[in-house]
Amino acid sequence: MANWANIFPILLILVCLIAIILFADWRRTVVALAVMYIGSFILFLQVMPITLASVKLISGWTSALLLGLLLPAQAHKSETGVRSKLLFYLLALVFIWILAYLVAKPVSSIMQSIPEIIFAGLAIFGTGLFLLGIRFEPHSVILGILLVFSGFELLYASVETSVLINGLLSAINLLMALIGSLMIDITNRVETE
Repeated sequence: MANWANIFPILLILVCLIAIILFADWRRTVVALAVMYIGSFILFLQVMPITLASVKLISGWTSALLLGLLLPAQAHKSETGVRSKLLFYLLALVFIWILAYLVAKPVSSIMQSIPEIIFAGLAIFGTGLFLLGIRFEPHSVILGILLVFSGFELLYASVETSVLINGLLSAINLLMALIGSLMIDITNRVETE
């Protein structure tokens, strides 16, 4: 690890990813998503100006707020977790993160970026793909898509610092959260009828 100051945001991101995977309550997962955007913001500050990094933070918080406000109380029913299932989820996350760590150094030399940012982006991206594979509730699918997109944004931010492209990526992030929340609302209305 080249910069030891990056340990705090990376640990914050990893703890939030564990919370997103292990918590069954959608409120906790939305809060963990919002806190994850703080860790991403700290990493964004290293490769882009504070104004662009703030746009990423605000758009991430707004997308988490959209998910939190537009979801009804019965959108994600709490499930009791079997210990073996939770242990499998944790082991799978550790495996994903080990792969991200092993790939981060070669990819960072190819992209000429900071290895910690590449690791965090790959960890978020891989966790989002894992979430898309293990849960099929509408809320979890939208959350997985947001995680995949957030990991891609972190990877892409170290390559491209254009204001227009980063603004469009933030707008896409907000649109995904809005469309996902509306789709979840429509699904819940159909189920209650």
